Amino acid sequence: MDTIAFKMVVAGVVVVLGTWITYVLRIPRNKVPVRPSGSIIMQCLGIGLAVSAIFMRDQNSGLSVAAVIIPAIFAMMMGLIFLWLLTQRRTPIGQIKVKVGDKLLPFEATTSEGVRFHTDELAGKRVLMKFFRGGW
Repeated sequence: MDTIAFKMVVAGVVVVLGTWITYVLRIPRNKVPVRPSGSIIMQCLGIGLAVSAIFMRDQNSGLSVAAVIIPAIFAMMMGLIFLWLLTQRRTPIGQIKVKVGDKLLPFEATTSEGVRFHTDELAGKRVLMKFFRGGW
């Protein structure tokens, strides 16, 4: 087995997972950057290392499949998932900051049962609202 390819794939996995961990640990502290270009660059670097490791491996070694290709595919998939998730993080109207006690802006929607709902129905009541993207 080619040790250079193995070292490259290990570096790719470490870079991809390290970027994931760093990003996720910033979320509870509200320290996620508005433009996470450093995370994007690191993910691309990790994916590039994984792809390079596949091409640099020893073609005649049977161990190269388990030791290089499988971790490389893992690093590429995790990196691509991370990059896709970054495209999903923006809200349609920018930064929404709501505090307890804020007045509810009027809106109208359709419930999961197909019934029309308007916020006027909630007048004078205490309400906890949760919004989910997509459908179930």
